[in-house]
Amino acid sequence: ASHLLFRDKKRQLHLYSLAKQERTTMLHYCSYVQWVPQSDVVVAQNRGNLCVWYSIDDPERVTVFPIKGEVEDIERERSTQRGKGRTEVIVDEGINTVSYALDETLIEFGTLVEDREYEHAADMLEPLELTPETEALWQQL
Repeated sequence: ASHLLFRDKKRQLHLYSLAKQERTTMLHYCSYVQWVPQSDVVVAQNRGNLCVWYSIDDPERVTVFPIKGEVEDIERERSTQRGKGRTEVIVDEGINTVSYALDETLIEFGTLVEDREYEHAADMLEPLELTPETEALWQQL
């Protein structure tokens, strides 16, 4: 483990880097937080926003989706030799349950880096548009 993720009594979400011995406040009014299973990606909710950190090493770079409801769960199917995996955040909107698909390429990238498969990780990033999320991943690589 390289990071500790926790909420305080005021519902602020914090990230503690064990290597740097530093704490970063990531989100205020956090009602839900969870690591995406088998990855270094974090999903959290504050009020009407679903927040996703694809690169936990760069907590300032967050992808935000406006939502109507409460996050219930994260469903993840890992990629197999036959096809790409999928990861969805399940949101209860009262009458309806809605799922928000996360970017599986960005999620898999972290696993490749952790497994030291740097060439494969670079191959995954090359065709992607340069966004704040992908830029953070290039810096991590």
